[in-house]
Order: sequence, then C-alpha cells, then structure tokens
Amino acid sequence: MRLTVIIAVGVLLVGLLALVRARRLTRESIERDGLSRFRDHFRGRYPENLVSQVYTYLAEQHGAVEPHYIVNPQDDLARVYGLADLDLEDAVLVIADRAGARLPRANELDELKTRVQSVEDLLVYLEPYFRPEVVKG
Repeated sequence: MRLTVIIAVGVLLVGLLALVRARRLTRESIERDGLSRFRDHFRGRYPENLVSQVYTYLAEQHGAVEPHYIVNPQDDLARVYGLADLDLEDAVLVIADRAGARLPRANELDELKTRVQSVEDLLVYLEPYFRPEVVKG
C-alpha cells in the first residue's frame, strides 16, 4: 500500500513538472513570435521596413533586445511606452532616420500631439515618409 502511494505521488509530480514545462515552452514560443505577429498584423498595409523599425524601437523602450516582446497595435504610446510630446517626436525622428526615410519637418511634427495616440496611429503618421518618392537618395 505504501509503495502504491509513493508511486502515485511520483507520477503526479512528474505530470506537474511536465505541465509546467509545457506552459513555459508555449509562453516562450508566443514571446519569440512577437515580431512575426506584429508584422503579420500590418502585412501589406505598410512598408516592411517601417513596421520592423517601429517594432524594434518600441521593444527597445522596454529593454527587449530580441524579437520576443509583444507590441499591440492598440497600445497607448504615452501610457505603455512613455512616449509623449518631445519623446514622441524623438521616436518619430529615430525611426525614420534608422530606416532611411525622409525626416518630418518641424511643422509636420506639430501634428503628432493631435494625431498620434496608439502604435497604429504612429504607423499611419510615418507611412508617407516611407514612400519611395520621399525616401532619402
């Protein structure tokens, strides 16, 4: 009887360890897929370089150096990433510069405060600067 209880407890522990490991692997897989999920959400709507640069910049804001971080299109830039006012202007300039797109002029940056609240708003705002006719030569 005692041997049966020990075996049952052992099987239960092995099962729990397997469950915990499976959940961790699933979570790591989802996290590893953060950049792919972000790209898939916007595929065909925005240039790939724009999408990648926005994702990379926002992930860096949270200290993520690999494509594990989840960036949602509806994320509020001020609340989630701390990007408001001058920080948001800096973000736009860094993203455009890294990608070789035309940098917005000072008067064009004034629109940020009223037009850009979410990650998707940021993509909509930046998209014209990534068009071939306005990219740096």
